Amino acid sequence: MLSRSLARPFCRRIASCRPLYKNVPKFDDADLLADELNHGTYKAKRRRDDFEWTDRSSQEMKKEYEDRMAKMMKLSAALQGLLIVAGLGAAATVYMKWPQIKGWWITRDMKLDDDAIEQIKRRKERKRALDFPVIPATALPSSEPGLYFWGAGRNDGQNQKFPLRVPYFDHKKLRDVALSSTDGNLAIDERGDLLSWDAKSIHMVLEGQSLVKVKASNGAAYALNKKGEILVVPLRDAAKKSNNVKWRRSWFLPWKKYRQYSWKLDTKTAFAGRNEKRITDFDVGKDHLLFISNTGKAYVCATGITPPEKAKSRGQFGVPTLSQFDRFPELNKVFEVELLNYGVGGDKVVSRTIQKVACGDYHSLALDSLGDVYSFGQNTHGQLGHPISYDMEYVPFPKKVGNFNAHFTRDTHVRCTDIHCGSNTSFVSVVPQDVHKYFLNKGKVSLEEELDKVTYFSFGNGLHGELGNGHFKHSQQEPTKLKVVNDSPESAEAKAPKRLKVSEWSCGGEHFFCRLEDDEIVAWGSNDAGQLGNGKKIKTCKPTNIPKLLEPGTSRPEQLLGASGSLRLTPEQHIAAGEESSCIYWKAV
Repeated sequence: MLSRSLARPFCRRIASCRPLYKNVPKFDDADLLADELNHGTYKAKRRRDDFEWTDRSSQEMKKEYEDRMAKMMKLSAALQGLLIVAGLGAAATVYMKWPQIKGWWITRDMKLDDDAIEQIKRRKERKRALDFPVIPATALPSSEPGLYFWGAGRNDGQNQKFPLRVPYFDHKKLRDVALSSTDGNLAIDERGDLLSWDAKSIHMVLEGQSLVKVKASNGAAYALNKKGEILVVPLRDAAKKSNNVKWRRSWFLPWKKYRQYSWKLDTKTAFAGRNEKRITDFDVGKDHLLFISNTGKAYVCATGITPPEKAKSRGQFGVPTLSQFDRFPELNKVFEVELLNYGVGGDKVVSRTIQKVACGDYHSLALDSLGDVYSFGQNTHGQLGHPISYDMEYVPFPKKVGNFNAHFTRDTHVRCTDIHCGSNTSFVSVVPQDVHKYFLNKGKVSLEEELDKVTYFSFGNGLHGELGNGHFKHSQQEPTKLKVVNDSPESAEAKAPKRLKVSEWSCGGEHFFCRLEDDEIVAWGSNDAGQLGNGKKIKTCKPTNIPKLLEPGTSRPEQLLGASGSLRLTPEQHIAAGEESSCIYWKAV
């Protein structure tokens, strides 16, 4: 029994190997190749046709040569392009880092001791002293009325980086000043006459019109008189201006004559039947003007004297029929901005009251009585406060700006109180209110109680520091907070920062000034022409103090430095900003 049990597994293994045995080949390689094997010497056999090239025509060979040369030229051009890009990058890096490279080259083999450091300081001080203007002791002090001018356009040989007096305005007060690098500088004197001026000369443009406000746009001056009319004054065509000036006799004093200027914006058709009688405020862009009437309605027109050849609408008019796809409107023809003056509330049309308007180069802002801000025009840099996209590059109709709630708590009602515009940058002042208190009083909440919480926002182009938020940014579509929180002497003792409110704005093209409630001036933005007035040409991306006005006998830069050296204006002094220049003048009441 035991032998059978041991034999069974062995038999099973043999049986399982039988199929494998069937697959064993019956012949090996030697058997298969036996007929080919012999004892002779092995010689490789090759066909003579394997290396015979086919004949090609001369055209094919020429084409092959041209293709090869084209590839070589492309490769050479690519390598040259890479070398050029690398060279430009290296040159730009050297240019940007030249002060550091120069300092390293000079000091590579020397050890700086105290004497060397003092020598470098003295050298810098001498350089600053040479660039510092010397004010004669006989000059007028800053307490005397006049006009200080700095930045581009000062062609009298004086330093353009510091505010210096223009002699023609000494002891004079002005109603308004407008600065422009293309249309010239304009001013309205105490009598309401329009003047054109620079650092060397002054000319009378229009006399006897009782003007109160002036702006320049597209070769024309737009001046608002006391009657609420906007006069259109050509700045480059004296003949057209003279043709609109006529002499009239007074009804009460027949022996007296006065000048009457006839070219005005025609508002009769727009104001017909609406109890609108006068214009209260206006602002201009590169080629458009936006104004509001005494009833709070907004109107717009294209600016200029002669029709431009390649004028293009960018939506800055706020009228859908004057979009980028339509013909540029007739110059100085008034259009009502209906979508701004009226809105939809529930199931009916409601009227809006526009309180303020502001214009950039090709965009506009409007503030209504409810504290809402509407924007329209070009949105390339996000200056409308809307997303930047192909569909939103130009917005030809008023659209509400509503991105401020993200900066406050959910139980906050946001109300806008002020608007301003630079070339491609926008500014909005916002006051947060308690939403429960707001709806409990049906929106009738006094802003005086909440003004201490005012927050200033900016959006748009910030490549030159225009945003004032501490960053240089090409575009900003979301509102960002402006850095205008300073420490006042009172709060310094309590070791707590005090938020200083802005009492006055002055917006140039790419630089800006703010007058704080303590009359201190802060500035930020572009400074290529020294338009910030701080003695430098370095742009800044956040509001900074600027030195005080130069007094007679001032000869050292150190006299302008320190906490007591920052610029503070008197109640009569006002600051104005242009495209690349700035000025301080005494305002006539």
